[in-house]
Amino acid sequence: MTCKDVLVFPVQFGENLELYFEDDEEALECDSLRKENCICQQVFRNINSQVLVVRSDSNVGVFESAADQEVKCGSGMLFTIHYYSETGIPETGPAVAFSVQAGSKTYCMYCTNESGKRMVRFREGEPPKNVEDKIIDIVFIQKLFTPGDSMSFKFESLLMPGYFLAFAEEDSLMKLILKSCESGDEVDETMKIHFYA
Repeated sequence: MTCKDVLVFPVQFGENLELYFEDDEEALECDSLRKENCICQQVFRNINSQVLVVRSDSNVGVFESAADQEVKCGSGMLFTIHYYSETGIPETGPAVAFSVQAGSKTYCMYCTNESGKRMVRFREGEPPKNVEDKIIDIVFIQKLFTPGDSMSFKFESLLMPGYFLAFAEEDSLMKLILKSCESGDEVDETMKIHFYA
């Protein structure tokens, strides 16, 4: 089916100003994501058992070695995973956003394109209750890394399909990056992320 084959007409706004559409079969569809629940205080580790850290003086995530006693509230290491109900998104996994507290501030992870390079950054603020098209840069699709392993995931950017959270060494640091993966089924250990409470 091509774009020319689909007729969609705006019909109404919902309670929270979601825009609903009607197609030829007269079914209503919403084009927003609503926050369903959160899982707090999760530690993200890469395959080297390094912990993802966000510093209040930086807008990047870096994987570092850390002892369990260093992982505490405000350390930039405890993430909240915000789960959104999906409408209009193929059922490939839950839609999620991430936030972390570093010092006294909360930061939200997002994707951006800087000078032609796709990157992961953190900006001050919480993920919103509802996500519209203009702020889908914070949304990732959570997928199992391999079947049968319920604690290891890969996260695909909703804004930049085919790009996944990963880690790579840059400037002598193990940084959180966006990495292209032509086939979502490809096994690339740099995209493997564990999270633990």
